[in-house]
Amino acid sequence: MSRESALETLGETMRHLRTANDVTLTAAARAAGVSKGHLSNVERGRDTPGWNLIDFYEAAYGGDGHLWSAYVETVTGPRRRRDSRHGTCYPIPGDESSFVADVTVPDGTVMPPGFKFEKVWRLRNTGTVPWTGRFLRRLGAPGGLGIPSSPVQVRISDTHPGETVDVIVPLKAHVLPGTAEAHWKMVDDRGYEYFPDRYFQGIFLTIVVDIRAPAPDLRRLA
Repeated sequence: MSRESALETLGETMRHLRTANDVTLTAAARAAGVSKGHLSNVERGRDTPGWNLIDFYEAAYGGDGHLWSAYVETVTGPRRRRDSRHGTCYPIPGDESSFVADVTVPDGTVMPPGFKFEKVWRLRNTGTVPWTGRFLRRLGAPGGLGIPSSPVQVRISDTHPGETVDVIVPLKAHVLPGTAEAHWKMVDDRGYEYFPDRYFQGIFLTIVVDIRAPAPDLRRLA
């Protein structure tokens, strides 16, 4: 999907949520703290909304994570094409990684709604390329009623070939009972995936929310 089409889809979704709540464009702009002209252009797919505007629409008009998903996936999500501006083409020859361990929160951990925790993965740089300026970026919406909430991305500490690194992501469990899964990929500061042709699912977390569950013991496993 082109950027233009992505913005049009996002704008249409925002307009649908607003009108479904019987809110005028003027009232929405005032409540969101933006100009009516800018909001009109956003809903028409002409302007790119900021995170704060998406957050406002999600909370005020019941987006249930749909806007976040559209925004992250189609506007700011990981990109898999050549970065011609900087002359970098991914994957980089000699760049490689491997999963070492779940350090905290094993997959399938049961927890109460809204429980806050940190997920830690241990990765190893098994290639010949130093990891510098890298991030772990979440795929899809960073939060919603039925999915755990997290930052869009976290920094990965610089890691030389042969070294391991613990990547820490703060999370909050979703509020609806049930099982949910979230995925992350390694990207650069412009959102380009380092391994676009490998590790298609990235690294992931699976948790189960149960309203009767006690807070789990989150001791480090490794």
